[in-house]
Amino acid sequence: MIIPHYYEDPHMLHENTMPNRAYYVPASKRMDNLIEHREQSDRLQSLNGNWKFRYYKSIYDLQDEFYKTDYPVEEYDTVLVPGVWQNYGYESHQYIESDYPFPVDPPYVPLDNPCGAYIHKFPYKTNADAPKVYLEFEGVDSCFYVWLNGTYVGYGQVSHSLNEFDITDQIAEGENTLAVLVLKWCDGSYLEDQDKFRMSGIFRDVYLLERSKQCIYDYTIRAVPEADDRKGKIQIQTSYLDQVLPVMARVYTADNCLIHEITFENETQLVIDDPVLWNSEQPYLYTLVLETEHEVITEYVGIREIHVENSIVYINGAPVKFRGVNRHDSDPVTGFAISVDQMKKDLELMKQHNINAIRTSHYPNAPMFYQMCDKYGFFVIDEADYESHGTMNLYYKNDTREERTSRWNELITDNPEYEEAVLDRVKKMIERDKNRPCVVIWS
Repeated sequence: MIIPHYYEDPHMLHENTMPNRAYYVPASKRMDNLIEHREQSDRLQSLNGNWKFRYYKSIYDLQDEFYKTDYPVEEYDTVLVPGVWQNYGYESHQYIESDYPFPVDPPYVPLDNPCGAYIHKFPYKTNADAPKVYLEFEGVDSCFYVWLNGTYVGYGQVSHSLNEFDITDQIAEGENTLAVLVLKWCDGSYLEDQDKFRMSGIFRDVYLLERSKQCIYDYTIRAVPEADDRKGKIQIQTSYLDQVLPVMARVYTADNCLIHEITFENETQLVIDDPVLWNSEQPYLYTLVLETEHEVITEYVGIREIHVENSIVYINGAPVKFRGVNRHDSDPVTGFAISVDQMKKDLELMKQHNINAIRTSHYPNAPMFYQMCDKYGFFVIDEADYESHGTMNLYYKNDTREERTSRWNELITDNPEYEEAVLDRVKKMIERDKNRPCVVIWS
């Protein structure tokens, strides 16, 4: 086998990935259109498009070191990334409600574990103001290994979450060769037993982020009204790649009127008089611009408060009734690969039918989807990429439901071997989406 055997090790979740962080897209200047057009950022280079691809029925059928830069790819097929290989004619689609799609023996998966070898060549030119380069995978089912220019980069899993790699030392001026091996199943598949169509491959965007040598790495925003709603507080906490930097923070109203300007380092609090509060019917967003020496992050802030009283949910002190839907990333033509236009079409249809809430069943959606929910006004129940209810069908057929439900947590949920993996999935979701006002419930 040409790869380390990480895919059946519940304690090997990621290798060489960056720490979890909030989602954002940096640029060299303020850019207000990066929610639905993030490819327009001058610090983002999309790697989407035609990739070379070969499908193998078993990981053991892959004997060649396909990731080497001089490996011949003439016999490889060409597929579109993002996409799923079932929609390109490899294997067939499979829908399962609550059973596992393979014999249950965690953390092991079948020896005939299908895989796909991807190869993509792309150009790169060094940016003196942003010399650090990060490789971003926003969705790969189920786990994957990455090489750049013949050098091993790292390993990732958790299908519907971001895996980010620092490739500054591996990337070269001019043409580069990116190779990715995707496995259909891994130990993490025991935690992804959602009732859905099962599809495989690189199904969300792949891109490079060019970053300054020193920059903001993560930030947390908490924006809440005072008790009388006459003032709103925006608290900002920042962390950095290597060293603390001065940050210029500016806050603008929705009609682009500057109302705050302050320089800070680790944290600050801004007070807004007579704030306009965010809710699904009035999704008012303030624009927050975080600027360092060579980089600008444009963020959108919704001020709102949520609490539960007498089993009633209140948003900004008003009782709210959720008129919601469950939503899968699913399309008969593109599979799991859902574009911004497809997301927008879904949201428009929901608005036309008076829907105000979305449950992202049963995994995190693409990160810009939540920004769109902020913008267009939806309450979101954000679900981690975790479901293991297939264990309920493992016990004796003549067991009562009570007997089954008393034991079905034993194999995965109450198993200490999976504690680290379960928490990893929850942390990845919360850290990525923590700044989104649309998220009112974590699932």
